[in-house]
Amino acid sequence: MFRPFTPPFALASLLVGLAAASAQAAPAGRSVVLTAGESPLIYLAPGTLTLILLDGQILRESVQVEGRARFAVFEVSDQGVTLSPAVALGPGERLALRVTYREGSPAGAMFLLTGQPGAADTLVNVSRPQQTFEACRVELSATRERCEAQAKELEELKARPPALSPAAVALAGLADKDGLRGKDFSRECIKVRDGELRPVQCRGLGGETWSVVVLEVSNTGGGPWAPAWAEVMPAAGGEPRRARAVLTRQATIPPGGAVSVAVEVEMPAREAKEWLSALHTLRVCNGDASRCLSVSQVTL
Repeated sequence: MFRPFTPPFALASLLVGLAAASAQAAPAGRSVVLTAGESPLIYLAPGTLTLILLDGQILRESVQVEGRARFAVFEVSDQGVTLSPAVALGPGERLALRVTYREGSPAGAMFLLTGQPGAADTLVNVSRPQQTFEACRVELSATRERCEAQAKELEELKARPPALSPAAVALAGLADKDGLRGKDFSRECIKVRDGELRPVQCRGLGGETWSVVVLEVSNTGGGPWAPAWAEVMPAAGGEPRRARAVLTRQATIPPGGAVSVAVEVEMPAREAKEWLSALHTLRVCNGDASRCLSVSQVTL
């Protein structure tokens, strides 16, 4: 709230009034709700301490104020900032005060410090807007869908024979009297030169109802890469399809490292002559799709 300036001729009356009001609660101060794109004005005056009290803990070392030498008092606590200018700030002045929260959204806030003749803030209660019900509902729905998809894939993986052996392949029905077909995709791999993820070797295996593409991926970027999912898009057109599984010998490829990744794709039943013949584009990504490897002209 604003504390009005008290002229000298009214000081005696004010002291008498303070004695009568001593049993009343102290004023709660002015309330400010942070709004995206806006910086609240905070009014300061020499000789008056202004406390900016935030609704969460802040990083004390992150607090910055413009024109630090102009403040007689500048103290930072875990949840607030106390200021008092050495000389009055002009009504047209705007000194920026920046704070960063330890957690929550928005992560930071900026206030504009100014002056106004005859008035100053003593306490400013700052709060962040609560997330709306609709925003929470959308976020919860998206999280539920991701969890359901991951649970389905996990159940499919659990249903497979645990042993990696010819007997396990036969029991799973992955090979019949026509056997398997293999193909080398080295020429397609050589064409991939853009980006930080590059396939060193590519090969494929195909059966009646499935295809597998094995990529040895080199990570030339500065950060690790963890392949989490894959999709294939038919060259003839149509919607992309998620791969049934992405398997790797290790979870994360460090910078400068390489690892083999196997992508398994469920295919419609087909004759042996059609195995590894349909052109697709293959995309392998990390969890949030911020880093992906794309290989075109792959036959499945």
